[in-house]
Amino acid sequence: MKQEVNPLHYLIIVLIGGIFFLPFLGDVHLFDWDEINFAESAREMIVSGNYSKVQINFQGFWEKPPLFIWMQVLSMKIFGVNEFAARFPNAVFGILTLCLIYRTGKKNFKGHIAHWWVLSYLGAITPHLYFKTGLIDPVFNFFIFLGILQFFEALKNHSNAYNVNRHFLKAGFYTGIAILCKGPVALLVSILVLLSMVFAKRMVWFFSFSNVVLYLLVTGLVSSIWFAPETIQNGPYFIIAFIQYQIELFSQNVAGHQQPIYYHPLVLLIGCFPASIIAIAVWKKNEYYAYHENLFRTVMQCLFWVVLILFSIVKTKIVHYSSLCWLPLTFLSAYSIESIYQGVHRFKWQFKLFTVVMGFMVSSALIAFPLIMKYKREIILKLIKDEFSKQNFAANVDWQLYHTLPGVLLFLIVLTFIYFWNKNKPVILFGSLLAGNALVIFLASVLLTPKIEQHTQATAIEFFKSKENEKCYIFITGYKSYASYFYAKVKPLRYTDGLNLLNEKFIRSKGKTSFLALNELEKEEYDDNQKYWLLHGDLDRAVYFIAKSDDTEGLEKEFTIKELWNKNGFVVYQRK
Repeated sequence: MKQEVNPLHYLIIVLIGGIFFLPFLGDVHLFDWDEINFAESAREMIVSGNYSKVQINFQGFWEKPPLFIWMQVLSMKIFGVNEFAARFPNAVFGILTLCLIYRTGKKNFKGHIAHWWVLSYLGAITPHLYFKTGLIDPVFNFFIFLGILQFFEALKNHSNAYNVNRHFLKAGFYTGIAILCKGPVALLVSILVLLSMVFAKRMVWFFSFSNVVLYLLVTGLVSSIWFAPETIQNGPYFIIAFIQYQIELFSQNVAGHQQPIYYHPLVLLIGCFPASIIAIAVWKKNEYYAYHENLFRTVMQCLFWVVLILFSIVKTKIVHYSSLCWLPLTFLSAYSIESIYQGVHRFKWQFKLFTVVMGFMVSSALIAFPLIMKYKREIILKLIKDEFSKQNFAANVDWQLYHTLPGVLLFLIVLTFIYFWNKNKPVILFGSLLAGNALVIFLASVLLTPKIEQHTQATAIEFFKSKENEKCYIFITGYKSYASYFYAKVKPLRYTDGLNLLNEKFIRSKGKTSFLALNELEKEEYDDNQKYWLLHGDLDRAVYFIAKSDDTEGLEKEFTIKELWNKNGFVVYQRK
């Protein structure tokens, strides 16, 4: 049942989204790897003037298409090359996502599901936090979700062939844009959701072969906006390497991100608290709603299970790989709250208890961590076995009592939840829980994230920033990082630079034409070759080596270099 949307409601949502997502957006350094990776690619586009090719260290980077990076480029053109600019596109899409789910709820449901959906999304931990990052997924998910909504519209209007065709055309357009954001996984997810919708409707094929052909054709045409010119200009190798990398993500443990099969269910349960518990509590259909309303619920369940199962099977597992589940999960939370509000279902005591226990656990951690870091840091240091982590925690960071504020607030919110447990006031019960948790997440991101970052990567990043105006080489050894490129503002090597001559000589010795053509094994040899030259070759400028202090890979034995400093888990050597 479509409801009229008051434009004032959109304005309120925009204001709320702006308040939660925009302030303090640039107060913390970008995090390795992904945040810095994408921001550096945007910076290198600006420096090189090559906007068609994604690069890292001014070499071809085949892991991601360029659309999100183009958004970051535009942001950097406006706000400068900094953390705020790198994260600004996601803050904008955070606001757009809240508006989209509100409109979708109003369009398809009577009652207050639209309001609860916005509040569930805003009050869930990881969905809220990811709009304050420079990662691709919020934008990627936005366009995939738009495509899935068109599948729903086609299913709802399946008796009208013209409408079905029109909705599949739109779905292809949105899927094509999603592919330009992150790659062909967008098409895979969309097709699997489409097939699962058929299965959920007991094999009712609401579309024809021609609809699918149209969908694939439009998807291909939109995505070819970049893929086609790239192939024509640089040959097929770049595209082949890109597709191979996507396959590797699915079939192999890439970059040490292998996790057990229950990883994503656990991530969703904890990361989407409290919406995850509310969604589980009322899984049954609400008969109060009409057929088309519950049809939408079925489509959201299809989307949820496809994404969860697919990325639980995939070998490489990272938190945001299952982030597309956040949209259907928070919808199911809103659906549950509205069912409880209507008196159709009950929020059983087991789920209330689960909410309270998890709430107290999270609040206790948020309170205990700053207190331990301020007064009892030596206790943590005695328990930690890893030397690098121990030195991270030993960093001299100014923790204060007010850093416990997010935990104290969450503790009070849970007490409020207990107080209204049996008072039959679901609006207050869930409203205070979700709105309060949104405020807790905001405060934690403002108060805690900068302090935690000082314990992890800040020392290395401050060193890189200090070398921004110095003509030098920086070589990271023993660990992987993109931070030196972005924060030292690395420039492309000139033809006469010593390291560039060495790189070209190495590439030619392998019978290759470019760095892109080297396989992974040869790239390791490539890095070793660079390292040896920087240690022993005839340098044209100073070189700095940075490593984790527990993994210096023999640098301390080299007589050609001297140690500059060893601090908070990082050690820096210099060769003049």
